[in-house]
Amino acid sequence: MRHLITPGGKRLRGLREFHGKTQLDVELDASLGIGYLQRLELGRVQQPERDTLERILAALDARYTERREVLELFGYVVDAPIPNDTEISWAISVCQAELDSAVFPTYLLDCAHRLLHWNPLTPRLYVVPHTNLRAEGLRRLSMLRLIFDPAFHVMPRIKNADAFFPAQIRALRYEMQRFHDEPWYGDLIAEMQQCATFARHWDQEKREAVHIPARPLTPMEIDVNSQALNFRIISEPFVQDHRFRVIFCPPADANTTQQCIDWLHEGVNA
Repeated sequence: MRHLITPGGKRLRGLREFHGKTQLDVELDASLGIGYLQRLELGRVQQPERDTLERILAALDARYTERREVLELFGYVVDAPIPNDTEISWAISVCQAELDSAVFPTYLLDCAHRLLHWNPLTPRLYVVPHTNLRAEGLRRLSMLRLIFDPAFHVMPRIKNADAFFPAQIRALRYEMQRFHDEPWYGDLIAEMQQCATFARHWDQEKREAVHIPARPLTPMEIDVNSQALNFRIISEPFVQDHRFRVIFCPPADANTTQQCIDWLHEGVNA
């Protein structure tokens, strides 16, 4: 019987060759029978057990994106754990140039809404002088907590709160659809519901069951140093790993544009 090479087998072979390992190397590391990986790569094994694939991927030191691609090619649903330090470092390296070139607040979030990296304009927007929070304190801070918890001094400065916070909840529900079955998802929402503002809007949006947009259409009107600024918020997920996304905050009016220019000028001359 003639066997056709499966997309999964072809991808495994490419991955193995990229990592410079022989079939025998992988078979020994993954505790497989001699010749099994060859049969798998050639399409003679159409539906390997998930555990077998996981052992092969571990032997190849496959990254999350590689693991996800191979498992999905064989028809398996892939989990999405909170990124580890190695994956975070990779994500930062991927978006560093984009953050550096942005002329308005721009930052990197993971699926747990942790702030991982940002450009110099981001603290200008979210850190209030003469408070306990410093720019370095943003590292891995939950953006949800930063926005909804009044202790971080952002929530009281939102001037269009009645429109902005419901829009953020709708965007959150949309973005988190693919993560509902992850163990960490329930913990994240339960923790945020300890924040009264979040809990109120979360419950309200759940009762109303409104249409969920792909991204919030409501801008953020915020007071920064007694000046009203207006930003749009645009979320762009990584194609390579949907657990990461870059958030762009472009100005929504001329006054805010000028303030971003001033911040950039101050940074250059600091």
